[in-house]
Amino acid sequence: MHNPVAVVAGRWQGARVPAADRLPAPVRRLVAAVGVSSFGTGLTIPFTLILLSEVRDIPLRSTGLLLAVPGVVGLAVVPLSGALIDRIGPRVVLRTSLLLQAAGNALLAVATTPLQALGALVLLGAGLGPSFPALSALLSGLVPDPGRQQRAFAVQFTVLNACIGLGGLTAATLVDVERPATFVALYLANAVTFLVYALAVPRPPGGRLPDRGAGPPPAYREVLADRTFLRVCLTSLLFAFTGYAALDAGLPAFARVVGGVSPSVIALVFVVNTALIVLGQLLVVRLLAGHRRSTALAASALAWALSWGVLALVPVLPPAGRVAVVLLFGALFGLGEILLAPTFSPLVNALASDRLRGRYNALSSACYSIAFVVSPAVSALLISHDLGLLWLGLLVAGCLGSALLARGLRRRLTAVQDGLTEEAEDATVRLAV
Repeated sequence: MHNPVAVVAGRWQGARVPAADRLPAPVRRLVAAVGVSSFGTGLTIPFTLILLSEVRDIPLRSTGLLLAVPGVVGLAVVPLSGALIDRIGPRVVLRTSLLLQAAGNALLAVATTPLQALGALVLLGAGLGPSFPALSALLSGLVPDPGRQQRAFAVQFTVLNACIGLGGLTAATLVDVERPATFVALYLANAVTFLVYALAVPRPPGGRLPDRGAGPPPAYREVLADRTFLRVCLTSLLFAFTGYAALDAGLPAFARVVGGVSPSVIALVFVVNTALIVLGQLLVVRLLAGHRRSTALAASALAWALSWGVLALVPVLPPAGRVAVVLLFGALFGLGEILLAPTFSPLVNALASDRLRGRYNALSSACYSIAFVVSPAVSALLISHDLGLLWLGLLVAGCLGSALLARGLRRRLTAVQDGLTEEAEDATVRLAV
């Protein structure tokens, strides 16, 4: 039987990739480990708000505040994690963060009080915050070639979403708010997948620590002096507020409170979302080859604006129409994701030097941590006060702002940083002359 991850990594739109361009074995191992963990994430990703508010009877306003805790903790530890990645390497940081997430999911499975849930979410935040910059730094180190690196990020994102979809589909058949044991089983299973991921993380090439070079010790002040990167971070911050942070907490709350949609349908939203990503990601990466990353980011923001606008139809539709609109939202949001995934992380790593790669990725991830601090509380507050449509209006406006910021990056990036080949950059210079 073929390894499905190897099949995805080894083939490109039905044609076998030349051996020289094939993703190396450590990358395939890492992608497989991400897939296992992502299946566990799919089991639980739509249900934390429902677990706390409906199964554990914690008020919705308090639940919104609790869901902001991982973002607060993640934001606090991300700067430290960036320094640790540059000092001891991304592998150690990634494995430690995965073990913390395993412990957090196990505790959340059995938490019955707000205080217990708080402890679990603190552990989740302490693990979640460092995991993104560590994975990005490790993956870029395993595949330094820009072309193969973009494909590596795309394959990783495709497998991640395929497995999240499988997990969501599995959860949709099992979860029942009248049977708390089903929630306990899902969160314990997720904890196990994080343990598997931690054990499978490969070593960087040669097992070496990051090369610091002969210059001064790496420091955040060097990163903060990069004005182009700061503009990228501002763009990332707006993307974070209008994207995943709003999706994780706000969508389940809006669909349940405003639309009366069942938990199983909410799980299916993530299935539809990931199905579109799996079917379209590699094709989109081929289409993006040789095109500007700033343009792809702007298109991603516009797709998200459309998805949130479509969701605003829920209050005026009958029950069947609400289900259809919520599922359509998942597909449109996925369209934005397949434009964003192979674009943003390679852009950050194109701006970063090897000695500062951990810090660049950490500050980029911090933007998402900020969003996960604020967004759950804001979405729960507005939705619980019958202001769900105002919440959606703010998201649409934010997406349009993201598109403008992304488009403006074109003036600050070199052609190569913006995703064009060196040949395309030479042609651009010749035209300018």
